[in-house]
Amino acid sequence: MPKSRRKISAVLNDFQAEIYRLEIFDAKNQRSFSKSSEAFTLHQLHFLTESIFFRAFRAYESFVRDIFLLYCLEKKPSSGRRVVSFITPQSFQHAEELIQSSMRYLDWTSPDTIIKRAEVFLKDGFPIKLPYSTHRNSLLDLKRIRNHLAHDSKESFDGYNRVLINHYGALPLRIPLPGAFLLETDTIDPTKYKLQVYFELFRRLSDDLT
Repeated sequence: MPKSRRKISAVLNDFQAEIYRLEIFDAKNQRSFSKSSEAFTLHQLHFLTESIFFRAFRAYESFVRDIFLLYCLEKKPSSGRRVVSFITPQSFQHAEELIQSSMRYLDWTSPDTIIKRAEVFLKDGFPIKLPYSTHRNSLLDLKRIRNHLAHDSKESFDGYNRVLINHYGALPLRIPLPGAFLLETDTIDPTKYKLQVYFELFRRLSDDLT
């Protein structure tokens, strides 16, 4: 069950601590596989990598939800700049109820949805809109990978293929499983693989949002 939060700094610290734990777990898996393939198979490594990514994305969803609701309560980011909310909730949970209204659930995975939500509920979308707009394309890729892991539908497969095209420049003849793709060398920073780049994105974006 989601926590009821009071401080932006606590949300940030909890999220970044979770990302750090997942980075350590991933590094341990990589070392174990490199030392001996008997520890687990490549397929198992891919499965573990997918699980780590999914856990990181889920933690990020919770992080975004928490800070958004706190900003609707006009909590200030680390810059000290005032946040102006267009609603007047009485509590953290009340803020979520006001935003959700008659909707069945609130989507915290779509960058476009969150940008629009920031425009509706926060003056100038501050401090959510700018970081989200800056990283929109990368966030879309993260969402597409997450959706393919969660649903494995035709729609999610098409979205995942778009991630592959963004990475390779064209759709490869053999479509890698998400776990294999997450271990592909990054085209911009060849010293890292995709999962490591996504870890850095999560950390950088969480700093920018708070």
